[in-house]
Order: sequence, then C-alpha cells, then structure tokens
Amino acid sequence: MLLFACQKELTGNAGTTQQYTVKITFQPVINSQALVLGETYHNSFGEDYSITALRFYAAHPSLKNNNTILAVTGETKYRLIDASLNNTLSFTVTTTDSIFNSLSFQIGVDSIDNVSGAQSGDLDPGKGMFWTWNSGYVMAKLEGTSSFSGMPGHEFTYHVGGFSGANNSIRSITLATQQVKLNSNRTTGIIVYADINRWFSGVHSLKISDNAFVHSPGELARQYADNYAVMFSIAEIAGE
Repeated sequence: MLLFACQKELTGNAGTTQQYTVKITFQPVINSQALVLGETYHNSFGEDYSITALRFYAAHPSLKNNNTILAVTGETKYRLIDASLNNTLSFTVTTTDSIFNSLSFQIGVDSIDNVSGAQSGDLDPGKGMFWTWNSGYVMAKLEGTSSFSGMPGHEFTYHVGGFSGANNSIRSITLATQQVKLNSNRTTGIIVYADINRWFSGVHSLKISDNAFVHSPGELARQYADNYAVMFSIAEIAGE
C-alpha cells in the first residue's frame, strides 16, 4: 500500500476553515490485477469464469480517526458502481478534519429507500437494479459465464438483495490504514480494490457448479453478501 505523506500545510487566512478533498475510487480486480470484462479467470476452486457485469451500490462514505468520525459532505448518498463504466467508479467527499486512519462505507440501499416509492438518480428503477416494492433493490450484481455452470449458455447470475430480518444483505465495510494527513492544496485519492474472487470464497465456499443463479432475497443471497463484504481492501492512498 502506498501512503501519501503531505508537505507542511499552508494555513491560509486567519479564521478560514480548511477544506480537504478526498476522492474514493473502486477498482474491480482479480488477484490484484485489474478486471477485464470478457477475460477468463479461475476462482479458488479451479472453476473458470468470465465476467460480463459487476454492479453494486456504495453508500455513506465516512472517514474516521480512531473512534472519531470525521464530518464529510459531497457525494455521501448512493453511487452505483458499474465495472463497465469508468465514470461511475469514483466519488468525492470533503471534510474539515485533516487526519484519518480508516474508511467506512455501506454496500447496499437503506431499508427506508427500499420502500419509499419511485426514486431518482442512481436509484432510478431504469438502472436495472430494482426488483419490486416488496423485494426492493438489488444491492450487488455479478453476471458472467463458466463451463461449470449448469444454466443455459453456461451463464451465472447473482442478483443479491434483501433489506430486513434474517435476509438483510446490506453490509457495512470498514478498512483500516495507517494515519493519513490530508492536504488542503490537493485532492487525496483512495484506491479501493474489489476482488471478484471473494464472491466465491470470501466467508462461505460457494462454487459456481453448486450455485449459478440467485435472484431473490434468502439465505444464499445473504451468504454472497457476506462474501463480497470482504472483497474490499485499500490498495493506495496518494495525492493527486
């Protein structure tokens, strides 16, 4: 991991509140190598697979310094991360605090927003991430092909959702790092890896040959949510 140690900061005019900008970028990878849609890879079970779609909702980014939560503004609600669209992979927040040592965010859509009627922006049903008003949103989606899939065309489709009770697939993520000092004169970029192989073996062993189709809330969807919740890691923090 590369950490950015900034130069001594200019304080500006007396009484001026410093603003620090942080750009968070999700980088889909497989074993630390950038994901290429359509390329053939292998999971830890030796199963071949090729990804055609990866999408998930990232929400509520926050920075912490030990147990202190930094106040952040900017793109703090929902971002639909889509591996096929580079302009969706990043969002930017600002804070008035200059030191942090962890990044937190949520994967999924809050319960209240699952039952609040027609939404706009990245929650627009036209984005293809909404089931019904009863089932709510797809929190994360992985699609592709594998010779180990018994589905037509050897496809696999994992559409993970569920927002209440035992089937809740909303996950909160916290990634620790060494202490980072922000610089008000430049944007600090955080690169977060999302390792696709963890969908299959992050917490639960979920072979494509055993499970090639998830399209509703339930225990299996929850297990996939447990798995992809551990696919994230901070790869780099640097000034831009």
